[in-house]
Parts: sequence; structure tokens; C-alpha cells
Amino acid sequence: MNTVRHIARGGGLACGGLVAVAALLALGAPAGGSSLDDYLSTWQIDRGARSVLEEPSPWNDAKLAATMRVLARIVRAPAGLADQWAEDAVPVDELAPAARVQDRMVRVAGRAILATAVPLAADQAELAGKKQLDVVRIVTAAGTAVDVVADHVPRAWPRGVAIDEPATAVGLPLATAGGPETGADGVAGLLVAAARVAWFPPTPLGGRGMDYGLFDSVEDGQKLVAGDTEAFYAMLAAVGRGAAAPPAAGPVDDVIPLIDPARDWFAEHRGDQVTIEGVARRATRIAVDDPRRRRELGIDHYWELFVFVPTPLIKVNERLQQDYPVVCCVRSLPAGMPTGQRIGERVRVSGYALKRYGYPLQDLRITSSQGDEVQQGQRRETALLIGGQPEWLPAPSPTKEVDTLGWVFLGLAGLVGLMLALAAWSFSRDSRRHTRRTRGELPDRIDLR
Repeated sequence: MNTVRHIARGGGLACGGLVAVAALLALGAPAGGSSLDDYLSTWQIDRGARSVLEEPSPWNDAKLAATMRVLARIVRAPAGLADQWAEDAVPVDELAPAARVQDRMVRVAGRAILATAVPLAADQAELAGKKQLDVVRIVTAAGTAVDVVADHVPRAWPRGVAIDEPATAVGLPLATAGGPETGADGVAGLLVAAARVAWFPPTPLGGRGMDYGLFDSVEDGQKLVAGDTEAFYAMLAAVGRGAAAPPAAGPVDDVIPLIDPARDWFAEHRGDQVTIEGVARRATRIAVDDPRRRRELGIDHYWELFVFVPTPLIKVNERLQQDYPVVCCVRSLPAGMPTGQRIGERVRVSGYALKRYGYPLQDLRITSSQGDEVQQGQRRETALLIGGQPEWLPAPSPTKEVDTLGWVFLGLAGLVGLMLALAAWSFSRDSRRHTRRTRGELPDRIDLR
């Protein structure tokens, strides 16, 4: 224990430094104050405690240990604090090079040109809970090269080869000296520790501010689980930004790839825009109770729709059917659209694909468009789409149809009446003309003798 206390204060060897991190986590040290300064000093990762990183010496075990200690505490910061830090972060290009290393968060935005996996020794990997340290070289618009040591880097990015991806990171600046060897050309002007590097590819959803790196923890084939949470709320927030997203080319011709687990469609298409059209059999209001999520979304509820879309004849749980439910979580519904557990409203939903959603049917009784109820005790997997507001395609009401037909019949009756009146007038006119003509042919006087 004496060794742990000594290393926690002074740095020490890499293994010892990581032991200090593990010991602090196990002991459940205080969570820190409400400000960044309080948090850093409480966990002994303020600038003074991490001064070893600013020494001019090459990268070594002591610097690695200090970096891992900082990273561990940034990753485990309470969500509310992390949100505030991100909001207060200063763009790195707005700071003079000599003033970049302070006890404040910086925002790095630009192009990721290289992602490198720096291997850890066996004892380091065991204590850190990972086999490698991910480092991303980001070049800002002003040309500043920043090496970001991050707990999470998008899985889709290849390691060790040149890339060119839009990326951002919010983190704590560690040093203006170089970090671990990454193979990148030149030396970075700043080393930063961040919980994650966010990725915004040039897609309709990425253009709305969706971090595709959040998809890495999404789990297919299950209900919404902890790993889905950040991606789910980020998508629901993204679809609410800017103008309404234009619909995809049209409703998908074949929904089977989306709903068939064997196709594994989501592995390659997560985040893609999809438009479906079918009959909504359920519309449930879901309250958002968490104040943080309300701020993120800008709304206090969303809607869950079960939309039955037409399919070829398929067999599901020994039952033949020609439609299948797709689950859609949307920000709002059109005014006047019926809601509840038993509705039958035709809708068109343009949303983005999140996951293959698995759910039990024990507590659900959903009537299909054929009028059959799915049996309780079954389990289904289907597509989960996230969208803004669906298009409601209501059928004309019977009263409206009757009113319309009434006006049509009334118009026809009026037309027939007018035609009969014209015919009678024409007949009367012709009769008068015939009478005048006949009278003109009679003699003026008839003598009766």
C-alpha cells in the first residue's frame, strides 16, 4: 500500500502507475467537484500531477502511466460533468501554442489522417482492460497536427494506414511534446487525452451530426440494451436537426433483408436511410424522464410505432403471413393521427436504420393487417428505425364519402332536371311554331252552303 501511495503522487514505473489507477478505482475515491479543476485535483491528474508529460525526454513508461491515469479518469467522468466540459471546450486553433496545455478541455476538429494501435505490455494490458492504446492523428483546418489518445476510436477505421475522415475530439491537453510513436509523418504539435474520437461521415445522417462511432457498441438481436443507449439518443437528436430529411427514393421493394437475421443486413447498413409504408397497429408515447436526455433531444417524449409492412408469403413461428412489423421510434406524429394499442392507420416512415431489434411477445398482443393476433410467448426480431415525423395516409372517412356521393347525386339530379326543362321548353316552342304555321295555311273565310 505504501508503494501505491508513493506512485500515485510521483508517477513511478509504468506498471506501478497503472496499479495506482486500479487501486484508486477499487477504493472508490471521491467523485470530484462540480468543476473541471476540482475533478482534476481530486483525482490527482491536474497539470502539476501530470508534469512528467511535459518533460522534453522521449516517450517512456512514466509518460505512458501518466497518460493512462488521465484517460481512465476522463472516461469515467459523470455524464453531466462530461457534457459541461464539452460545452466549455475551447477550439484548439484559438489558443496560442504556448497556452494550449492548461487544466481545461480543448476541442479538436479536422481530418483524421491516421489511426494507430500502440500495443501494451501484458501487465499494462491487464490493468488497463485493453491490449492496445489507440492514437489518432487529426489535422485541423489551420494545419495543427494533434495526436489524440482515446479510449474509443471508430472500429471501421483501419489501423496503421492512411485515412481521411472528418473527426472531432474533446479532451485534456497533455503536452506539446510528442506522444507515443505512431508512424505518422512529422511530430504532432499537441498530445490530447479524450474519451472518444467522434466520426461524422458524409452521409445524410452524418451530415446531421450523428457520430457513427457510437454504432460500435450497438448489439443486434436484442431489445434496447446499455450499449445501444448513446447511439439511440444521438440518432433521435440528429433527425430533429435542420429541415426534415427528404425521403429515400421510395418504400423499400423488399423488406426481407431488414427483418431476416440470417441476412445480417445491419452489419453493412447501420445508419442508412430507409423508407417503409404500411399499417401502424400501435402508437405508444414514450416519456423521456432523464433531464440530460431531454436537453439532448429538445423534447420530453417520442413515439414508438409498430408498422406492418407487406411481404411475400412468409412463415414466422409456424404461421403463414404476408406482412411483418417494423418498429419505428419517431420524434412526433402528425396532428390528429390516432394513437394507442389498437389502431389501423396507413403511414409512410422515412428513418434511419439502428439495429435488428429483438423483443418478446409475452406482454404484446398486436393485430396484423389480416386481423390475426400474434400469439403470446413468442419472440421476434425486426428492424428498428429512427425517424422524425411519419407521413399519415388516412383513408377518407365514411361520412366524407357519403357527403361526396350526395353532392354527386344532387348534381346529377340537377343536370337531369335541367335537361328535362330544356326538352319541355323546346317541345313547347316547336308546338307553338307548328300551330302558327298551320293557321297560316287555312283560308281566311269558310262558306257553309
